Amino acid sequence: MGIKELFVVFSDPVRLRMVELLQERDWTPSRLAEELGLSRPTVTHHLNIMRRAGVVSCEKRGKEVLCSLELTVFQELIEFAAKFLKGDKYEV
Repeated sequence: MGIKELFVVFSDPVRLRMVELLQERDWTPSRLAEELGLSRPTVTHHLNIMRRAGVVSCEKRGKEVLCSLELTVFQELIEFAAKFLKGDKYEV
């Protein structure tokens, strides 16, 4: 996961809303689609981008797939901000 991928995730309003929802609890892709008023394939597309960036993880539990927010990804954002504030270079 790199900082560029994180900015891609957080630059899209749909993905940002998904992060907000996942902060509250785990969601299935179907429930996310319903909550956001989007098609299941659209939500799956966004989840795939978010998974590749390390922002979410999805796990099959029985017949359902549950997606959850990976809080460790925010550590990378904190490190980026800290280096930026100190004037250090951050490799992208």
